[in-house]
Amino acid sequence: MEVKLCSITGFCSGVRAALDLTADMLKQHGPPVFILHELVHNESVVNDLLARGARIVDDPEGLPPGATLIFSAHGVSEAVEARARALPLNIVDATCPLVRKVQERGAELSDAGHVVLLFGKAGHREVEGILGRIHGEKHLLTNPEDARDFKPVSGHSYACISQTTMNSDVIAEMAAILREKIPGLADFASVCYATRKRQDAVRELATVCDLVLVAGSAHSSNTSRLCEIVKSQGARAELVSGPEAVTPDLLRGAKCVGVTSGASAPDTLVRGIFDAVKRIAENEK
Repeated sequence: MEVKLCSITGFCSGVRAALDLTADMLKQHGPPVFILHELVHNESVVNDLLARGARIVDDPEGLPPGATLIFSAHGVSEAVEARARALPLNIVDATCPLVRKVQERGAELSDAGHVVLLFGKAGHREVEGILGRIHGEKHLLTNPEDARDFKPVSGHSYACISQTTMNSDVIAEMAAILREKIPGLADFASVCYATRKRQDAVRELATVCDLVLVAGSAHSSNTSRLCEIVKSQGARAELVSGPEAVTPDLLRGAKCVGVTSGASAPDTLVRGIFDAVKRIAENEK
């Protein structure tokens, strides 16, 4: 059994910046430091933050006066931010800069008179934050079927944007469908560069491996997209949360196993999974 490590793994820059900022707040203010929702979607990272004195909350109300509250890397809506800043709290914004750019683009397009079409996953924190920054008419489209079903209104101006961690191939397909039915569509839908590079790397890995293990969490959008891309290349994809999930049964029948990760999975987790695969491969010699 051959084992290959993807060329791009570990934290993206947005996740790394959010974690560094949280570590600084813990050092400066001491625990507890409060985080509005999970800072990033990865269990091992969240558990580490909890062990260091972070506390995850779903609402800014009721926190002690003067407490430090951190907005997660996924961002928050305008209403949530305003409500939090009206409280006697030390607000720290860890929103990924690339997510913030999408928020700003959506607001600008809406203010300029466009109906905004957002490509994204319903209920995702990033999507909720983007939609919550758009003042005018907006629609969430989750897949190509939604794009096909969408009925534009004559005389309206439309623009599309995207959640940063969507599948880049799906975004291209959705935009193409909409361009056919909406002349003059302002198309700003794209994933962030870190997501695109990671997706391109796993697409290449899946062409030479018959099984790819994707380190990350099931509720991580960018991790799920990596699994989709592996399957689209004809390889088997398995989402694994840690080295303990790597078993001989999981790898059975594979001749070449690739290991990659979502953008919120730490390098130590990826290395642990890679080493677990290597040990099984060595034992089967």
